Amino acid sequence: MDNGAPVFDYTPEGIRALADQVINDFEAGVKGLALLSRENRDFSNTVLAFERAVSDFSEAVNIPIAMAYVSDNAEVRKAAQELELRISQYSVDIFTREDIFNALNEYAAKGEKLGEVESRLLSKTLLDFKKNGLGLEPRKKNKVKKLLKELIELELSFSKNLREVNDSLPLTLEELKGLPEDFVSRLEKTSDGKYLVTMNYPDYIPFMDNAESDGARKRLEAMFNNRCAASNVRLMEDAIALRRKIAGLIGYPNFADYMLDDRMAKNSANVIEFLERTWAKLRKKGRKELRQRAKLKNKRVGGLDKTLDAWEWRYYNNQLKKEKYALDHEKIKEYFPLETVINGMFDIFGRVFAVKFETADLPVWHKDARAYKVKNVDGSTAAYFYFDLFPRDGKYKHAACFGLRHGREDRDGSYIVPAAAIVANFPSPCSGAPALMKFDDLVTLFHEFGHVTHNIFTKAKYGKFSGTSVSRDFVEVPSKMLENWAYYGEVLKRVSGHYKRPEDKLPDGLIKKLISTKNMDSGLVYLRQIFFSILDLRYHTAKGKVDTTRLYEKLMKKISLIPMSSGTHPAASFGHLMGGYEAGYYSYLWSELIAADLFSVFEEKGIMDPATGARYRELILAPGRSYDEAGQVEKFLGRPAAEEAFLRSIDAV
Repeated sequence: MDNGAPVFDYTPEGIRALADQVINDFEAGVKGLALLSRENRDFSNTVLAFERAVSDFSEAVNIPIAMAYVSDNAEVRKAAQELELRISQYSVDIFTREDIFNALNEYAAKGEKLGEVESRLLSKTLLDFKKNGLGLEPRKKNKVKKLLKELIELELSFSKNLREVNDSLPLTLEELKGLPEDFVSRLEKTSDGKYLVTMNYPDYIPFMDNAESDGARKRLEAMFNNRCAASNVRLMEDAIALRRKIAGLIGYPNFADYMLDDRMAKNSANVIEFLERTWAKLRKKGRKELRQRAKLKNKRVGGLDKTLDAWEWRYYNNQLKKEKYALDHEKIKEYFPLETVINGMFDIFGRVFAVKFETADLPVWHKDARAYKVKNVDGSTAAYFYFDLFPRDGKYKHAACFGLRHGREDRDGSYIVPAAAIVANFPSPCSGAPALMKFDDLVTLFHEFGHVTHNIFTKAKYGKFSGTSVSRDFVEVPSKMLENWAYYGEVLKRVSGHYKRPEDKLPDGLIKKLISTKNMDSGLVYLRQIFFSILDLRYHTAKGKVDTTRLYEKLMKKISLIPMSSGTHPAASFGHLMGGYEAGYYSYLWSELIAADLFSVFEEKGIMDPATGARYRELILAPGRSYDEAGQVEKFLGRPAAEEAFLRSIDAV
């Protein structure tokens, strides 16, 4: 056992008692800050004192709040949800405190010469206060504070509703035709012999990819895109209205510009120009791909339809892969047992980043969770890392990296060891067979592991800049970066081995086909991403009330080329816009452009090259937000980031 590792043995009572404790600790930490005279102020007793109090406060509640998303105890989840609401609202109190803001401003006015990182810490901290209404006259400031707290409540309710979804569609065995045996065998059955297909991704995606029944796919897609519609449409629209009011009170033209002021993109006009430029380059490719799939549909059902509906596009996309490339992902997954993939991934990225991932006997929050120590070459512990990979009731429904502890310099000069987890919903082992990963699951795992590298390799001095605490439009760079490795033969050999014959690696022919299919649907895939990005910006630059469903319907057909199904409300489950990516969904595409450019250096030097890995770790991962992100990218590349590598990588040139 390791005494420095995080613990997760929280009870509902312990979590409920925590809020008062951490608030009192924070107040004690900032008690003397406001009382200092101007002449006695320095960086240490003002800026650093506040930074440490905030970091300590955050770390004390980080893991307890995570229990709302991963605990199998409903009471623990409930207490953690209540804690998240109270702490989030108290955080608004912190960043609307006149006494602290005045103390920081008073110190800034002294004009002391600071190092680059310390100067950045001061300016970013002051901006946080200003974006919470500080500097406004009292009535406006109090209004902003009230609205920010209301907004947090709406966002957390929206997320909680999605986590608690347990809808399922009862289907006959005939309606499951096209699905593999292992999929059918793990489904729960009703008393009248029907099979229950849930809204969880390990059920939904394979079903939409493979089910031959148009009717069953149509019913499941309707259920999936009406999750929480009765409550979440209103919550989303209320949140958009509150955000617009907050931005207006602080002096921004709209909420998107309010959010983008502190990001790489700077403002909504730059983002819209970027999205429209990329959209123009992908339209032709997307339309061609749609025609191919519509042709396949017409061949199967007869007719001359030129469109695909929302319940059809995944199915015909998958059929085209099987027909054109003889790719059957149900067969391919037999070569990707979860344990083999994990061991191979650790081997690959252990080489690239010069570390070892060792299984560790450490506390975890659930029997399905597993723990590792990340060891440096000298044997020291770089980080703690965890997996929680299978679905269960009440658990977070998507795949994500949870930053459990942020690395930062402690008061005694030692470095606090970071900790991160991948929480996902991959298919569980069943019927005596191990958990098998589809290729898309493997790409998702690499993606989330990219976020992990950002957290575990941080060397940021201050918690505010640690790990993934970067600009929202840079946070996806390391995750999109690692996806690239999944499309290399030498990597696929290392992460594969047939579950019945482990020595049998994924055959060369299948590897070649897998890589060749990477861009067979990149037009439609990226048009869909551009649709979500533009929709998000339209929601958050609107002058008046937004009808989220109507705008979704209008833009989906226009941009993604696939119409929204009548009677559905997909915005009700667009969790990104209520969980940190509001006015920021474009970040995925923006980050992918940067990641493709960074990866071009690995392509040139060798994807396993430890020297390039060391430079990437040092210049991109380690600093977090300690330095300007665009400047760090330029140091790595020797020039500013450019679009060519990205467009080439998706066959759009």
